Amino acid sequence: MSFHNIAAKFMEIMQHKRPHQQSVQLHPFYRQIQQLSNEPLTYEDAQLQDYALSLIPLERIYAEAGEQEAKSDEWGYQDYIIKALLKWFKHEFFEWVNAPKCEQCQNETRFVGPAAPTTEESQEGCGNVELYQCNSCGHTQRFPRYNNVRPLLKHHRGRCGEWACCFTFLCRAIGSRARWVWNAEDHVWTEVYSYKQKRWVHVDSCEEAFDQPLIYEQGWGKKMSYCFGFGADSACDVSRRYIRHPENGNPRNKAPEVVVKQAFVDLNNRLRASLSPKEVEALEEESRKEEQELASYFVTSTTTTDHLPARQSGAPEWKEARGESGTQ
Repeated sequence: MSFHNIAAKFMEIMQHKRPHQQSVQLHPFYRQIQQLSNEPLTYEDAQLQDYALSLIPLERIYAEAGEQEAKSDEWGYQDYIIKALLKWFKHEFFEWVNAPKCEQCQNETRFVGPAAPTTEESQEGCGNVELYQCNSCGHTQRFPRYNNVRPLLKHHRGRCGEWACCFTFLCRAIGSRARWVWNAEDHVWTEVYSYKQKRWVHVDSCEEAFDQPLIYEQGWGKKMSYCFGFGADSACDVSRRYIRHPENGNPRNKAPEVVVKQAFVDLNNRLRASLSPKEVEALEEESRKEEQELASYFVTSTTTTDHLPARQSGAPEWKEARGESGTQ
């Protein structure tokens, strides 16, 4: 084959390849993945992290972590810090809201419909507003749903979206590498990197669950399709960590798998673009090891997966509607 023919063949291949890559990047699900990845980047605000640290009883958290590390070297000191933070966050800092108490008389309220955010609420990162009416006095009040850390540090209440957002941010503030994990079936949680275990560890602040990746599949009876982990320097399709049995999974039909795979390749390249070659090499090696772990459909979890609990947070009818009331 002549050089001219070789060159022509190469150009033909590239012309076919380029539209394919462009079509992948134009796919709505590819674009959604890129948009979701912006969430944890908002956690890198150093001033906001300093403010958050002023809200945490650090001396107590560190003391508890030190005591636990002295009892067992199963986890590292930073892991025990996250465990102590998780306990404090669940029981002392954040409040779960099914329906807010009446701000006038403190009696029960009922949901009456959605409302548009005010200008002030929108500026604070409010995505939508729920309206509730008091069963006793008839007063109607607003319950803004925030997707922004700053107002959550002030109000510290909400449901799983607010919980995961705020807790993942606090994990970053306290010095851990953390991921915000998005699930297509409307749940979110956290992963933290354990340098002791050399792997990403599941953490759910709503349930005070640490290293229980099968709690959704086995405990809640939740059927899932996509679970994506997003961090400041690492992003991954972590679905296989949480969905171990095909019969417990929903169809992955939002996009061809090549779209999902390319989205994370491009995303990691973007997240690591400003890092040194040495840092990129270390993260790529970490990603390779994580892929081996996920491909094996097995995580060496030190927390038993026997008798995993049904969902604790949320009203019974709310859990039932979401398919999270337990496997029974």
